[in-house]
Formats: sequence, structure tokens, C-alpha cells
Amino acid sequence: MAVPSLFAALPAGAANSFYAPGDLVLYFQKEGSTNTIYANLGNAANLYRGASSGIGGNDYTLHKTDILNLNTTLTSAFGAGWASDAGIFAGVAGVFSNSTGTTLTNGDPGRTLYVSAARSSMNTAGIGVADSTAYDMTLSGNTAMTTAANGIIQQNSAFENNYDAQVTISLTDISQIDNQNPISGGLQGNAFNNTFGGGVQQQGTTGDLGFVDGVGNIEFALDLYRILGRSSEGTLTGQTFVTGQVDGPLRQGTFEGTVVISSNGGVSFLVPEPSSALLSGLAVGALALRRRRTA
Repeated sequence: MAVPSLFAALPAGAANSFYAPGDLVLYFQKEGSTNTIYANLGNAANLYRGASSGIGGNDYTLHKTDILNLNTTLTSAFGAGWASDAGIFAGVAGVFSNSTGTTLTNGDPGRTLYVSAARSSMNTAGIGVADSTAYDMTLSGNTAMTTAANGIIQQNSAFENNYDAQVTISLTDISQIDNQNPISGGLQGNAFNNTFGGGVQQQGTTGDLGFVDGVGNIEFALDLYRILGRSSEGTLTGQTFVTGQVDGPLRQGTFEGTVVISSNGGVSFLVPEPSSALLSGLAVGALALRRRRTA
């Protein structure tokens, strides 16, 4: 997939023609560096979420390899050794709007957050099973959902308003990546207006995270979660969902798949093949049955 110019600046008053609200943005930063990276992966709801919420709604048509190749960009921003640089952090985030209304866009109400969580391995849990802790913002409530949505919008607006490219290196003083995903002493702070404790990014390593489903030498593996600010479980007046439109649990992250970046710079989105998804479901069901029998 061709990548537009890395440094295409926008004229005053223009907007990035390669970005629209609701797009899923992959981003990179390194503490102390003057550079960050934005890369648009496309509409989150249409390209990274199935017909129902969570991995059970995914189908294999959502599986994507080599969405983009970022090797040239990562090398320009952080040097030729970026793949083994433990100082680089990567994350993904997207949201359509911060609206609290009942209007759905591509099956998502406003404040539907798409946010990453770092995996520790690609081989242990396997594709179709999250290797990270799902986000639960139930206790945080509506205010936290709005606050998080505003943080993601602020971060991605810097990409939207200052560049005209699908992939760009942004100077840190223009980018909002470091502000919304603070790092200090190699440790992540709370992300997106202090909403996600401990951050949502994955830190690079000197090695790699493994090989899976035809994708090898994985350097970053980010589980993607969808978090609804409104759902049919809510109690707000006037809230309606039409049969057949996507729903899900209120303010609880549902695992949608895994965004991976290989050492050659290739970006892929991995979901299970139908057979492996079925086997994963059977394994979980068998484990639950065993626990009930031994309780």
C-alpha cells in the first residue's frame, strides 16, 4: 500500500484529506526524541470491528496483513535500529466524537473508544485470545468516557489539522502524542487526560514477540479494545438501538483483534480463522464447565 509524503504540511485552514473522525490511528514516540509518528489505519468501526461487539463478531475478512509499511518512516524518525530500540513506544486509538447523544455512526454511539493494550507475547494465548487486561470503565462512569474521548480527539486533531498525509513524522512540539501518552524515565503515565492508568502503549524490546499466522518477527503487538459509552444496558432517557445494529456491554472493553508491527515495518491486523475461533470458544467453555464441576 503506497504511503503519501511523510512531511506533507497543510495550508492554513485545510484538513487532512487522509483522515476522518473515527479513524484508527497508530502512533509512535520515544522519550526525549524530537519526533513522533502518526499512521492512519482507516475507519475503526468499518475495518476493525465485526457485525457484533467483540471477537465473536469478527470474521476473517477483517484479517489484514501489510496494511502499511512503516520501515522508512520509523528509520527516519528513530534511526535504523528502531526494531530493537527499547525506548520506542507504540499505541493505537480512535473515536468518532465526544457526543452523549443517541445517534449511531457505523453502529457506534458517540464516545465509543478504540484503544490499545500491550500484549506480552503472540505465542502464549494465540490469535483470537487477548493477552492483555480488558478495560473496565464501569465505575469511572460517563465523565471518564467523555474525558477519554476528548483526549483521543485532541491527539488525533493535531494529525488532522497540521498534515495532509496518511503517515507522517510530526515534531513533538506539534504532536499531541507525548501530551496524551506521557512517558517519564521509561515508564508510561496515565493516558488520554489521565483516564487510562499506566498507559495504553507497548514499549519496544531488544528482541521480538514471536511469529504467528504468517507474520513473523513481531516487534509490537497491541490488543485492540472497543469501549462503549452508551449501550442497550444503559438507562439514559431516549436511548434506542435498532435491531441489527452493533451493541455491546456498557463501558467495558471488548477485544476486537491485534494490531502488530513487524521488524520490517509491516503493519497487520490479526483475527482468528473461523476454525481457530471455534476451538478457542470450545476451550473456554470446557474450562468453565470443569470449574463448575470441581466447585
